[in-house]
Amino acid sequence: MRVVINKDALDLTFRAILTCQCPVTAAEEKAVFDVLVGTPDGGVADYGTLLGIFKPNSNNVLRRVHDFSTWLAPVDVDPFVITRDHVIRYFASTFHWNHVVAEGMSGAYKKVLYVPSWFIAHMLVPARVIEVGEQAVHMMYEWDGGQIELRNLFAPRGSKPAVGEVWGVHFAALLDRLTPEEERLTRMLNDVSPLLIEFRADVDRIDYLDFHRFGNYLAFCTKRYETYFE
Repeated sequence: MRVVINKDALDLTFRAILTCQCPVTAAEEKAVFDVLVGTPDGGVADYGTLLGIFKPNSNNVLRRVHDFSTWLAPVDVDPFVITRDHVIRYFASTFHWNHVVAEGMSGAYKKVLYVPSWFIAHMLVPARVIEVGEQAVHMMYEWDGGQIELRNLFAPRGSKPAVGEVWGVHFAALLDRLTPEEERLTRMLNDVSPLLIEFRADVDRIDYLDFHRFGNYLAFCTKRYETYFE
Protein backbone atom coordinates (compact mmCIF):
# COMPACT_ATOMS: atom_id res chain seq x y z
CA MET A 1 0.00 0.00 0.00
CA ARG A 2 1.38 3.36 -0.99
CA VAL A 3 1.03 6.07 1.66
CA VAL A 4 0.85 9.79 0.91
CA ILE A 5 0.23 12.84 3.10
CA ASN A 6 -1.75 15.97 2.34
CA LYS A 7 0.38 19.11 2.23
CA ASP A 8 -1.59 20.78 5.02
CA ALA A 9 -1.06 17.70 7.21
CA LEU A 10 2.68 17.68 6.50
CA ASP A 11 2.84 21.41 7.20
CA LEU A 12 1.21 20.92 10.62
CA THR A 13 3.57 18.05 11.41
CA PHE A 14 6.64 20.06 10.40
CA ARG A 15 5.58 23.05 12.50
CA ALA A 16 5.14 20.75 15.51
CA ILE A 17 8.65 19.37 14.94
CA LEU A 18 10.04 22.92 15.02
CA THR A 19 8.65 23.49 18.52
CA CYS A 20 10.52 20.68 20.25
CA GLN A 21 13.93 19.08 20.42
CA CYS A 22 12.96 16.08 18.34
CA PRO A 23 15.62 13.53 17.34
CA VAL A 24 16.10 15.05 13.87
CA THR A 25 19.36 16.29 12.37
CA ALA A 26 19.58 19.64 10.61
CA ALA A 27 20.06 17.87 7.26
CA GLU A 28 17.04 15.62 7.82
CA GLU A 29 14.90 18.55 8.88
CA LYS A 30 15.92 20.56 5.81
CA ALA A 31 15.12 17.60 3.56
CA VAL A 32 11.61 17.34 5.05
CA PHE A 33 11.13 21.08 4.53
CA ASP A 34 12.22 20.73 0.89
CA VAL A 35 9.54 18.07 0.36
CA LEU A 36 6.99 20.36 2.00
CA VAL A 37 7.74 23.42 -0.16
CA GLY A 38 8.00 21.23 -3.24
CA THR A 39 4.46 19.93 -2.76
CA PRO A 40 1.80 22.06 -4.48
CA ASP A 41 -0.99 23.54 -2.40
CA GLY A 42 -3.79 21.00 -2.19
CA GLY A 43 -1.42 18.24 -3.28
CA VAL A 44 0.12 15.24 -1.55
CA ALA A 45 3.67 14.15 -0.76
CA ASP A 46 4.87 10.57 -1.00
CA TYR A 47 5.42 9.26 2.52
CA GLY A 48 8.01 6.76 1.41
CA THR A 49 10.14 9.69 0.27
CA LEU A 50 9.79 11.29 3.71
CA LEU A 51 10.71 8.12 5.58
CA GLY A 52 13.64 7.61 3.22
CA ILE A 53 15.21 10.80 4.59
CA PHE A 54 15.92 9.00 7.86
CA LYS A 55 17.89 5.91 8.74
CA PRO A 56 15.87 2.68 8.43
CA ASN A 57 13.63 2.08 11.45
CA SER A 58 14.55 5.46 12.90
CA ASN A 59 12.20 6.38 15.76
CA ASN A 60 11.21 9.89 14.72
CA VAL A 61 8.00 11.95 14.61
CA LEU A 62 7.30 11.22 10.95
CA ARG A 63 7.65 7.50 11.52
CA ARG A 64 5.27 7.64 14.48
CA VAL A 65 2.70 9.71 12.57
CA HIS A 66 2.92 7.13 9.77
CA ASP A 67 2.43 4.17 12.11
CA PHE A 68 -0.42 5.80 14.02
CA SER A 69 -2.25 6.80 10.85
CA THR A 70 -1.84 3.54 8.96
CA TRP A 71 -3.26 1.60 11.88
CA LEU A 72 -6.49 3.39 10.95
CA ALA A 73 -6.24 2.63 7.22
CA PRO A 74 -9.21 0.87 5.61
CA VAL A 75 -8.55 -2.36 3.73
CA ASP A 76 -7.88 -2.11 -0.02
CA VAL A 77 -7.28 1.66 -0.06
CA ASP A 78 -4.32 2.51 -2.27
CA PRO A 79 -2.93 5.07 -1.88
CA PHE A 80 -3.80 5.74 1.73
CA VAL A 81 -3.87 9.48 2.47
CA ILE A 82 -2.68 10.82 5.82
CA THR A 83 -4.75 13.91 6.55
CA ARG A 84 -4.67 16.80 8.98
CA ASP A 85 -7.23 14.87 11.06
CA HIS A 86 -4.71 12.05 11.54
CA VAL A 87 -2.00 14.51 12.60
CA ILE A 88 -4.24 16.24 15.14
CA ARG A 89 -5.33 12.86 16.51
CA TYR A 90 -1.71 11.78 16.86
CA PHE A 91 -0.43 14.85 18.73
CA ALA A 92 -3.51 15.23 20.98
CA SER A 93 -4.00 11.57 21.88
CA THR A 94 -2.86 9.04 24.46
CA PHE A 95 -0.72 7.49 21.69
CA HIS A 96 1.50 10.58 21.76
CA TRP A 97 1.15 11.08 25.52
CA ASN A 98 2.31 7.54 26.31
CA HIS A 99 5.29 7.90 24.01
CA VAL A 100 6.22 11.24 25.55
CA VAL A 101 6.08 9.86 29.06
CA ALA A 102 7.98 6.69 28.18
CA GLU A 103 10.74 8.50 26.30
CA GLY A 104 10.70 11.80 28.15
CA MET A 105 11.56 10.47 31.58
CA SER A 106 14.92 9.24 30.32
CA GLY A 107 17.34 11.91 31.47
CA ALA A 108 14.48 14.20 32.45
CA TYR A 109 16.38 15.39 35.51
CA LYS A 110 18.62 17.37 33.15
CA LYS A 111 15.80 19.57 31.90
CA VAL A 112 12.63 19.13 33.98
CA LEU A 113 11.80 21.16 37.08
CA TYR A 114 8.12 20.27 37.43
CA VAL A 115 6.83 17.11 35.77
CA PRO A 116 3.15 18.04 35.17
CA SER A 117 3.84 21.23 33.22
CA TRP A 118 6.67 19.58 31.29
CA PHE A 119 4.48 16.82 29.87
CA ILE A 120 1.45 19.04 29.26
CA ALA A 121 3.68 21.22 27.08
CA HIS A 122 4.39 18.23 24.83
CA MET A 123 0.73 17.80 23.90
CA LEU A 124 -1.35 19.45 21.21
CA VAL A 125 -4.01 21.35 23.15
CA PRO A 126 -6.71 23.80 22.07
CA ALA A 127 -6.06 27.22 23.57
CA ARG A 128 -7.90 30.54 23.36
CA VAL A 129 -6.04 33.77 22.61
CA ILE A 130 -6.45 36.17 25.54
CA GLU A 131 -3.82 38.81 24.67
CA VAL A 132 -1.67 39.65 21.67
CA GLY A 133 1.51 41.57 22.43
CA GLU A 134 4.26 42.89 20.20
CA GLN A 135 6.61 40.02 20.96
CA ALA A 136 4.37 37.21 22.20
CA VAL A 137 0.84 35.85 22.53
CA HIS A 138 -0.87 34.79 25.75
CA MET A 139 -3.37 31.94 25.72
CA MET A 140 -5.78 30.04 27.95
CA TYR A 141 -6.12 26.26 27.79
CA GLU A 142 -9.57 25.51 29.23
CA TRP A 143 -11.60 22.42 29.97
CA ASP A 144 -14.70 21.66 31.96
CA GLY A 145 -13.69 22.56 35.49
CA GLY A 146 -10.26 24.05 34.95
CA GLN A 147 -7.83 26.16 32.98
CA ILE A 148 -4.11 26.79 32.50
CA GLU A 149 -2.75 30.17 31.45
CA LEU A 150 -0.08 29.86 28.76
CA ARG A 151 2.23 32.88 28.68
CA ASN A 152 4.65 34.10 26.01
CA LEU A 153 3.93 31.94 22.99
CA PHE A 154 5.26 32.40 19.47
CA ALA A 155 2.89 33.14 16.58
CA PRO A 156 4.08 32.43 13.02
CA ARG A 157 4.89 35.58 11.09
CA GLY A 158 1.86 36.96 9.27
CA SER A 159 -0.63 34.73 11.09
CA LYS A 160 -2.30 37.64 12.97
CA PRO A 161 -3.92 35.77 15.86
CA ALA A 162 -6.88 37.60 17.37
CA VAL A 163 -8.29 37.60 20.89
CA GLY A 164 -10.93 34.88 21.23
CA GLU A 165 -9.56 32.61 18.49
CA VAL A 166 -8.77 28.98 19.32
CA TRP A 167 -5.46 27.63 18.09
CA GLY A 168 -3.70 24.31 18.35
CA VAL A 169 -0.74 24.88 20.68
CA HIS A 170 2.36 22.70 21.05
CA PHE A 171 5.07 23.84 23.43
CA ALA A 172 5.60 27.60 23.00
CA ALA A 173 4.07 27.91 19.55
CA LEU A 174 0.73 28.53 17.95
CA LEU A 175 0.62 25.91 15.19
CA ASP A 176 -2.60 26.85 13.40
CA ARG A 177 -6.17 27.93 13.96
CA LEU A 178 -8.51 25.06 14.76
CA THR A 179 -11.88 24.66 13.10
CA PRO A 180 -14.80 24.07 15.52
CA GLU A 181 -14.70 20.37 14.59
CA GLU A 182 -10.93 20.18 15.19
CA GLU A 183 -11.31 21.93 18.53
CA ARG A 184 -13.94 19.42 19.66
CA LEU A 185 -11.75 16.54 18.49
CA THR A 186 -8.70 17.86 20.33
CA ARG A 187 -10.65 18.42 23.53
CA MET A 188 -12.15 14.93 23.34
CA LEU A 189 -8.73 13.33 22.92
CA ASN A 190 -7.21 15.37 25.74
CA ASP A 191 -10.14 14.51 27.99
CA VAL A 192 -9.68 10.73 27.66
CA SER A 193 -5.99 10.80 28.61
CA PRO A 194 -5.97 9.82 32.32
CA LEU A 195 -2.50 11.06 33.23
CA LEU A 196 -2.95 14.30 31.28
CA ILE A 197 -6.16 14.92 33.23
CA GLU A 198 -4.31 14.25 36.48
CA PHE A 199 -1.36 16.48 35.60
CA ARG A 200 -3.29 19.46 34.28
CA ALA A 201 -5.16 19.76 37.59
CA ASP A 202 -1.78 20.51 39.19
CA VAL A 203 -0.81 23.36 36.84
CA ASP A 204 -2.11 26.93 36.88
CA ARG A 205 0.34 28.62 34.53
CA ILE A 206 3.13 27.87 32.09
CA ASP A 207 5.42 30.73 31.14
CA TYR A 208 7.64 30.02 28.15
CA LEU A 209 10.00 32.87 29.00
CA ASP A 210 11.07 30.73 31.95
CA PHE A 211 10.42 27.14 30.89
CA HIS A 212 12.21 24.60 33.06
CA ARG A 213 15.96 24.43 32.50
CA PHE A 214 15.60 25.65 28.90
CA GLY A 215 14.88 29.17 30.09
CA ASN A 216 13.49 31.29 27.24
CA TYR A 217 11.62 28.73 25.13
CA LEU A 218 9.85 31.50 23.21
CA ALA A 219 13.23 32.48 21.77
CA PHE A 220 13.97 28.83 20.95
CA CYS A 221 10.72 28.45 18.97
CA THR A 222 11.17 31.81 17.25
CA LYS A 223 14.67 30.93 16.07
CA ARG A 224 13.58 27.49 14.87
CA TYR A 225 10.69 28.88 12.84
CA GLU A 226 12.70 31.71 11.33
CA THR A 227 15.16 29.20 9.93
CA TYR A 228 12.46 28.17 7.44
CA PHE A 229 9.62 30.69 7.52
CA GLU A 230 10.33 34.39 7.10
